[in-house]
Amino acid sequence: MTDTEHSTSASSAESKSLSGTRQVARGRWRGMWTAMVMLVVLAVILGAALYYQQRQYRDLHADLLRQHDDSARLARDTQSQAAQALALAKQQASQIEDLRNTLNGANNQIQELDQALQMMTDSGSDLMLLNDIDRLVTIAQQQLGLGGNVANAIVSLEAAQAQLARANRPSLAALQQTLNGDLDRLRAVATINIPALTAQLDRLSDLVATAPLLVPDAAAQAAPEPAGAAYPAPEAPAHTEAPGWRHALSRAWGWTRNTASALTFDLRGLFDVRRVDDTAALLMSPDQALRFREGLKQRTVTAQLALMMHQPRIWQTELAQVAKAIDQRYDMHAESSRQALKLARNLHDAPIEIQLPSVDNTLQAIASARDAAAAEDSQQGSGDGGADSDDDAPPASQSPVAAPFGKI
Repeated sequence: MTDTEHSTSASSAESKSLSGTRQVARGRWRGMWTAMVMLVVLAVILGAALYYQQRQYRDLHADLLRQHDDSARLARDTQSQAAQALALAKQQASQIEDLRNTLNGANNQIQELDQALQMMTDSGSDLMLLNDIDRLVTIAQQQLGLGGNVANAIVSLEAAQAQLARANRPSLAALQQTLNGDLDRLRAVATINIPALTAQLDRLSDLVATAPLLVPDAAAQAAPEPAGAAYPAPEAPAHTEAPGWRHALSRAWGWTRNTASALTFDLRGLFDVRRVDDTAALLMSPDQALRFREGLKQRTVTAQLALMMHQPRIWQTELAQVAKAIDQRYDMHAESSRQALKLARNLHDAPIEIQLPSVDNTLQAIASARDAAAAEDSQQGSGDGGADSDDDAPPASQSPVAAPFGKI
């Protein structure tokens, strides 16, 4: 029994060891298969990643090549355009150089002609010099008569004065003295500042377009008036160094005064008593107010035209009507309305017509000098002719018309 049990136990132990060995072998095979599967999956993933990276690299390389080709083509185009621009610049530079040479030559010719004319005028006869002076004085007379331009007239007379002084003809001393007198009178004339008056008219037009009327309209609401009578600021109570009932009384008096001022201001805002001379000013509708403002602006434009044409009657009439309309239909409590009225009255009183002196004295002096020069030339010519007639006297039967031919 003991041997049998021993053999049975040995066989069971051997069978258990075999089953354990098989289980261990199966576990190893399973681990190996799992590792192989994981290796295969990892290899597939790595291969896919390498393929994707290779594909991105190829796309990036192709994109870089395309950009390089575009940059090279753009550089070639830019280079060709730069070459064309350089050639055009060189061509224009050569043309400018030719034009500069031509201009220098023309300037030299003009200077030579000017010098020749100057020499011919200075050393020529008095009649030629008087013709030039007459032309300059006539230009000055036209500037004074047509446009009232004193500055241009002074320039023309100064040119004539300089030409006379350069010629230095004793026979024309009276003419030069007369010209100096007319030039001094023109320099003493007080000119009209047209740009300043025009700026004031523009300012007046802006004020009549935005200043408040007696009846509020859209234009006055669009341009609010700056607060002239604002809410009174409370006065700070007087600080006293000595505390006590006097300090409390002064503070109470300050509070009472501030409260009374505020109450008075509020009560004044409830009532507005004013005198209106034109009863129609309070009956204007917004459309009528707009047309009224446009009419005043048109009057300022008419006044500006009168200023340019030197028509003082129209100037004063238009500005008087503007000042009257502002005084009757605008709110004089507003600062802009007061400014508009003051500006209109000042412009009305501003003179736009000044009695300009003429250069008739110089023109008369030129005519007298021309007559004297012509008489002198005729006397010289007659003297020369008389001497020749004594030397080569024609026969008595020869006609006077044939005398010159016989002389020749």
